[in-house]
Amino acid sequence: MRRLKPELQHGTVSRLRCSCIIDIMEIPRTLLIRPVGPLAICLLVANMPAYAAGPNAARFEQAHVHFQKGRIDEAIEVYDSLADAKADPQQLSIGKSRCFEFRGDWKEATETIEAAVKALDGSALLKTRLAELYLAQGRFDDAGRSVAAALKIDADLPQARLVEADLYAATGRLKLADEGYHWFIKYYNHTQPDDSDTLLVVARGTSQYARWHAVPQIFDFSVNTLCPDALAKDKECWQAHWIAGMLLLEKYNRAHAVPELKHALAINPRAPAVHAALAMAALQDRGLSEAASHIARALEVNPRLPFALRVQADIQLEDGDVDGAIRSLEKALAVNPRDEQALGRLAACRVLQDGPPAMAALDSLFANLDKTSLDKTRLDKGTLDTSDDGATSAGQFGQLLASVTAWNVHPGAFLYAAGEQFEGRKKYDLAERCFQQAIVSMPQLSGPKSALGMLYMRTGKIADGHKLLDQAFEADPYHVRVSNMRKVVTLLESYDAITTEHFVIRVDSQADMILGRYMADFLEAEYPALVQQFGYEPPARTQFEIYNKAKGLSAHQWFSARMVGLPWVQTIGASTGMIVALASPTASEKPFNWARVVRHEFVHIVTLQETNFNIPHWFTEALAVRSEDSPRTEIWNRLLAERVPAGDIMNLDTINHGFSRPRTPDDWQMAYCQSRLYLEYMVDKFGPHKPVELLTAYRNNLSTDLAIPKVFGVGKAAFEQGYRDYLGAIVAGLHNRTVEPLLTPVQAEKAYRDAPDDTRAAARYAYELLKQNKRKDARKIALAALEVKKSEPLAAVVMARLELRSEDAPAAIEWLEPALDRNDPHPRVLELLAELRFKQDEFAAATDLFELGVAHDPDHIPWLKGLAASLRKSAETEKLKPVLERLVIVDGDDAAPRRMLARMALDQEDFAEAVRYARLALQIDVLNVETHCILAHGYAGLKQYTQSVDEWTIALKLKPGEPEFESELLRVKKLRDETK
Repeated sequence: MRRLKPELQHGTVSRLRCSCIIDIMEIPRTLLIRPVGPLAICLLVANMPAYAAGPNAARFEQAHVHFQKGRIDEAIEVYDSLADAKADPQQLSIGKSRCFEFRGDWKEATETIEAAVKALDGSALLKTRLAELYLAQGRFDDAGRSVAAALKIDADLPQARLVEADLYAATGRLKLADEGYHWFIKYYNHTQPDDSDTLLVVARGTSQYARWHAVPQIFDFSVNTLCPDALAKDKECWQAHWIAGMLLLEKYNRAHAVPELKHALAINPRAPAVHAALAMAALQDRGLSEAASHIARALEVNPRLPFALRVQADIQLEDGDVDGAIRSLEKALAVNPRDEQALGRLAACRVLQDGPPAMAALDSLFANLDKTSLDKTRLDKGTLDTSDDGATSAGQFGQLLASVTAWNVHPGAFLYAAGEQFEGRKKYDLAERCFQQAIVSMPQLSGPKSALGMLYMRTGKIADGHKLLDQAFEADPYHVRVSNMRKVVTLLESYDAITTEHFVIRVDSQADMILGRYMADFLEAEYPALVQQFGYEPPARTQFEIYNKAKGLSAHQWFSARMVGLPWVQTIGASTGMIVALASPTASEKPFNWARVVRHEFVHIVTLQETNFNIPHWFTEALAVRSEDSPRTEIWNRLLAERVPAGDIMNLDTINHGFSRPRTPDDWQMAYCQSRLYLEYMVDKFGPHKPVELLTAYRNNLSTDLAIPKVFGVGKAAFEQGYRDYLGAIVAGLHNRTVEPLLTPVQAEKAYRDAPDDTRAAARYAYELLKQNKRKDARKIALAALEVKKSEPLAAVVMARLELRSEDAPAAIEWLEPALDRNDPHPRVLELLAELRFKQDEFAAATDLFELGVAHDPDHIPWLKGLAASLRKSAETEKLKPVLERLVIVDGDDAAPRRMLARMALDQEDFAEAVRYARLALQIDVLNVETHCILAHGYAGLKQYTQSVDEWTIALKLKPGEPEFESELLRVKKLRDETK
């Protein structure tokens, strides 16, 4: 068995083969081996009875195969024919009830078995099946009577033993449940069963024992031995893949879970439990669109599957649709009103709707759980006793929790489910209390320990998090996120902390101390204005963590592991609302403006905390993006120009979907763009004070529907119409370059085939062919287009590119010149022609072309950069400066224009401007020696010698032993000492 490797884990599972299950009760604890990958929770699996030989055996097998393939109508048809043939009633009724259950017909499934039990009272298997159905519907007393009767007939029936153990667990009789799960280890080791149904039952029972006792070998044995052995006996046994996939998914091992689940789907494409599991997997990776697709398919087959309905509620909550989640959970509870996982989620939803209960009331409720259960008679009738003082003081959350304690005084599953939703909605105080109480109420569960450790990391309680993560890993060594986060903690503990009045900056002491210093200074300088703007000051120092490459992993991998426990997230910086983490710009493949990033993330800290995390995603992003103080990007302007006239825009009900489930990357960009424009609309239309008033409304737990009329004095519909008009006015004022619509190669070819005489379609197809290096075909089609229309832009570009392959620039220019329309220049023609003029040292001509481009689109970065390069080569300093100044505004991630302006200002002895632009350059490239030298000279020119000394000192750290730097350092030190 492989041991855990030092790198971050996507998830893997080791292989173990032996003839018996290792029992924790029989070996010293110190002998347990630590395997690599994770595993997970199992629901009830549809086990078919073994088919005895007989005249109908082939027909029963046919029905079984139909069922396993998801062909339920066909299976029922076969069972009906078997009933006419007076076939074995036990097999018949069980098989038919499984079909009904598969599609959510719980009443029919139950009545089928009840009738069979009356007819065949001596069947242990039928009584077990009935108990299983009762248990799945929360009918605990009926389940208990039925399984007890089954065990009287056959005390060693594995299916009955599992139902009994699950019933004990559901009703809080944990010692008996534990003994029940332990029975499966002894049973397997003694009997060595080899039929698929029993193997899967053993896998479920032993896995539950393994969870409660932290025995990783059993998880390994279930995934790598029991499930494959079940498949070896029944190749249609999709449940074996599903169990293995769920065990892996429980530990966030998506890399191995998803293939297992897809194998299950290959056998049974309609299996709702498998689609629900794949939705869970997608949700773990924040793939809400994929998750929603899978859950729709699950519920199409079985609209009353509690597991699928719970996952649907999770998706809806991730989407911010609390009302929708409640409806899904109520459907799940209509099947099983005692489903603790559904009830826990419902309790969280009620808090999200009504606001949190008083923490003192919640703590009192937790301290007296065994005294708060509601009247059992009223509960069985489906009503809640709201007169209980302990429960009602904690609101609907307390009432729901008290309802659970009526049948289970160890409501760990309820508390864990509620805590996960609170944590996901950033209700950290509530999540912490739920996880803590889940650990107290049911210490057998490893999930709450893992979740609480991860929560402490999210909230910056590093020491507490480290301790709990160690405990969680001890209990659950397969958990990928816990394993990865422990590595993050170890790395973080090696970092240095730069502490200021309002911030703690944690950095790699070898790589990022210089960055940390400048970041701390920048944040402290920004702090007063930001807290004044929002009218709120965080009560504690905000922690920033800057991750650099280490131990063979990139900075971004460490940052990602810090945020989600897995090695990949899309962004370079993120905030939990309590801490901020980012990948170090000094280790980034592409430079970025770290000052904008940290200001953006600190605005999230302020607005999330100010509103008790009630602010919707779009509004906190709007405030954070606006704080960056940069113009709309070209991508945003393009999207506005395309989508606003077409009416393809988001509104307040759908804009969060652009962040959570974008159909394309453009949707994600559009969500940011529209969020910012919602904010600008508020300010321009209603006044600069309105955003803060809206923050107050959210702090008071108002929904957007209620907050809009309260804050802006107009209905939501009128507000939205005004916003659409605002967008229309923006689009009307846009200056856009002519941009060809994006086409795939297939689309370009089809357009050409449909209209071969259309020169534009031909040119676009030729351009796509050239990109595919099909030069001969591209030349032929481009030339044909140019014979008809000499000025066809893309055809000219194709020919020019072909000429450049033989380095014939003059010939390329000859093709491009006729295609340049100075009134409406095609961007690719202009860019290539200007580039060629520049390379030919025709700087005046290049300047003219780039100026033409800038006149048509003032903020197109490539044209501004080309113009700046041409002017610099022409030594036209006065014309160069405004171009560089515009680049500083529109290109936030390029240090070169800032550094160039700083050098120009220094040359003109404008020391204040030299310092300003040099500091702006350091916000992108903090390790550039030239920038520190400019800054040092600028400070000296301003007679700020202490700062000059600091800059020369840093320059020497970056370039040790440089004589000029040492000389300048001595000079400014002397000046500093003389002025003291």
